[in-house]
Amino acid sequence: MDRINRKEKRHHLTAWFSAVSVLLMLNTITARATDIELRDPRQYFFIQSFGDMPEELQTARSQHKQGILLFFEADGCPYCAAMLKGVLSQKKVQDWYRERFLSIAVDIRGDVEIKDFDQITLPEKVFAEHRRVFLTPTLSFIDLDGVEVYRHTGMVKTAEELLLMGEYIAGKHYFDTEYKVYAEMRGLQNTGGALVTPAKKSTN
Repeated sequence: MDRINRKEKRHHLTAWFSAVSVLLMLNTITARATDIELRDPRQYFFIQSFGDMPEELQTARSQHKQGILLFFEADGCPYCAAMLKGVLSQKKVQDWYRERFLSIAVDIRGDVEIKDFDQITLPEKVFAEHRRVFLTPTLSFIDLDGVEVYRHTGMVKTAEELLLMGEYIAGKHYFDTEYKVYAEMRGLQNTGGALVTPAKKSTN
């Protein structure tokens, strides 16, 4: 019984420390953003999509965009909330991405139907599984041929890194350079996240 109690105490302490860490992170982001112009990301970062990805690709081509950004999120995900509040809400991020990408939010537990790039129609939660997305937030960059060229799993903590990631995609650097290497060359340290690029796959 004593052993079980100790395990429960450790579990509660771990959960408490995680919650405190997220709160501190949100407070830090908010403090940094006090002098930055902020707007609702649901209105200014994401487009209103009807879930037809082949049609969205056509729109991206006709508007001379670089491609599509899928932002996989979930209700209750503190890291998604932190990105929405501190990064995707910044006007400079919204304007830069709106010019180059169609950004679409996808709820990995949602039931809204989405037609995938391969013409298969699935509920959001099955769409996420179909694309092998199980953690949030996940950012998936899709080129104009409907191919995922880069995936970042985990929170992007600053506007600067998200803009740098966009430049990496827009400049097609993923063909010959991993994002981590590109970011370090540009002076960004400890980027983290899952690095899945054509450049990496070609060396495996």
